Amino acid sequence: MRRVALLAKTTTPTLYQRFADRAALLQALREHIRKSLAREMLKSTSPQDACSRYLKFAVRHPHEYGLLMSSVGKVRTADGQRGPVFDAIQKRLAQVFGGSPEAYECAALQMWCLVHGAASLLIERGDRSPEAADIREACRLACKNIVDFEVVSRTTATGFTLADKPTL
Repeated sequence: MRRVALLAKTTTPTLYQRFADRAALLQALREHIRKSLAREMLKSTSPQDACSRYLKFAVRHPHEYGLLMSSVGKVRTADGQRGPVFDAIQKRLAQVFGGSPEAYECAALQMWCLVHGAASLLIERGDRSPEAADIREACRLACKNIVDFEVVSRTTATGFTLADKPTL
């Protein structure tokens, strides 16, 4: 905590006035990072763009991403929610296909698993590694496949044709 206080240009007692302990400080940092990532994803124009923005954020901020993912064992928050990043994916899918964001929980979870895996590989191997372009392209194509599956599934369920669906 002393090192954190020094870097924050404050005192250790001041930190303890704001945070009960190290765990509380780390949780506040995770929440800040989570909200920053969600804001970035909400700027997306499509589900695939949301995936791309997720990857870029993780690669640009590998330490913050690592801290955020160190708490990933909890799939849901204490109040039963998935969190702002997951919500951002669901909202983007609902904006493209219609319906409520909650209807896209499965597709959003698939996309999150995919981009988290790709982000972890890019961070571990380096964004400029020989396979980085292949990892990005594989992630992009897999995101597209998830979106295409949603189009087909919703087309079959509603009776609309693919021509009735928005261009992605």
